[in-house]
Amino acid sequence: MLEIHEKKDTVGYEEIVGDIDCKYLHIVESINGQEINGYGIYSVDENGITIYDFNSSDMNITDGIIRTILFKAMLSGINECKFEINNENKLHVMVNLGFIKENVKYISDISDFMVNCKKCKELQ
Repeated sequence: MLEIHEKKDTVGYEEIVGDIDCKYLHIVESINGQEINGYGIYSVDENGITIYDFNSSDMNITDGIIRTILFKAMLSGINECKFEINNENKLHVMVNLGFIKENVKYISDISDFMVNCKKCKELQ
């Protein structure tokens, strides 16, 4: 069964988080049985959340990881999200999944984004 959980530390991600200029990082992992098949790295501050990195070989898992981060933000009363992803291929994935547009690397209203999500409406 696929589950996405918050990781309590950054163990195993030292090489990735070492390149991110942020002191308080959070990591969510996608777990299928005993296998970790994806992750998302983000931070939270008074201005909103910032997503720095993610990885998964499956677009649906990537979608779930990013939505989990956005949902966690909403539950905390946070409504803005910036994407500080430096990898062009990963940015293209975010565009293809509908999280951002080519030159707009943020979501100014997470609540509105989640409520009006085209993909979510297709699943209903």
